Amino acid sequence: MDSLTQIVLGAGVGELVLGRKVGNKAILWGAIAGTIPDLDVLSRIFFDDLRANEVHRGVTHSILFSLVMAPVLGHWLTRHRASLLAMFTALVGLVFFFGAEATTARWVIAIAALVIIAIILWKVRNANDATAKEWSWLFWWALVTHPLLDCHTTWGTQLFWPLPLKVAYNNIFVVDPAYTLPFLFCLSIVLFLKRTDPKRRWITAIGLGMSTAYMVLTLGFKWIAYSHITASLHRQGIDYIACSTRPTPFNALLWTTNVECADDYALGYYSILDEKPEVDLVRVPKNHDLLGDLADHPDVHRLIRLCDDNYVIQQHNDTLVFCDLRFGQLGAPSADKPFVYSYRLIRGGDALQVQLIPPPAMSGQRFNALMADLWVRLKGE
Repeated sequence: MDSLTQIVLGAGVGELVLGRKVGNKAILWGAIAGTIPDLDVLSRIFFDDLRANEVHRGVTHSILFSLVMAPVLGHWLTRHRASLLAMFTALVGLVFFFGAEATTARWVIAIAALVIIAIILWKVRNANDATAKEWSWLFWWALVTHPLLDCHTTWGTQLFWPLPLKVAYNNIFVVDPAYTLPFLFCLSIVLFLKRTDPKRRWITAIGLGMSTAYMVLTLGFKWIAYSHITASLHRQGIDYIACSTRPTPFNALLWTTNVECADDYALGYYSILDEKPEVDLVRVPKNHDLLGDLADHPDVHRLIRLCDDNYVIQQHNDTLVFCDLRFGQLGAPSADKPFVYSYRLIRGGDALQVQLIPPPAMSGQRFNALMADLWVRLKGE
């Protein structure tokens, strides 16, 4: 999920675990812990595009990482809180100066988070009120809930690292206001209540309960979408190998589908509000044969594992492009549009360079047009 959502979840978990004892400090350190796993984007400083994407949501999003880091952070906090906060602030600074996808939205979230942390620290500068064990317990829950939440997104996580298994339920978009905003509203109220006020705990629980209920609802919507799409495929007489569904941006009503057939993929939309029985599909040829001898190259095999075998190959002038289908296209499916995640395969003698293609530029006008089209399609056909 996005940075703001992970901050809110970590803060809420921190309040539930230790808020009664240390007040807003539990919210502060829960928010920090909820952000730590995503610092793996710093790998882009050291690795190429392919390796950095393999590392993302890997070890830092595992149960093992949470088990190891929770006591380390808990004891560090009790001994030298200032140095821990300084380290975290420095790493966040590196992410937004050198890390991936430093968009305007991420800058706003980062600045807002740092301002909130500064305000809370100003009000709670005094000594620690909890033991190392209690702080470790807070860090454990704030750290482990981060990858558990990310498991519901399209990218997924290597929750059981070092095992190569990736867990991805594909039932919520990486940014979904319906999940985040009610929880954030509840937590904003809690910040201004006294530590001993019993309302802090149940208001936080209400926020977490609403977000969890919405997550369960998205799983139900996913099942409805999948059932309707596969039924339509059978009625249309389309033979397919696999069918996957994912939510479109910022909602859980409109779903996109990738249907793998023998020689192509069929891409389409389905809205929970649709009245028409059949799903319109656009065919995109696989073109796997374009790889030629590159089909046996180790880096191509790494790309195939990374995208869970959901890919097509396109020829752009003299360059082969490996298209990851999991994240779709900007707007309605089309055979002519570029995919959000694609890689150039550039030969250099016996070597192969894998180069991530930046997503298409998104001006404010284009974004508004895409959102307007999404809204129209979401209302159903």
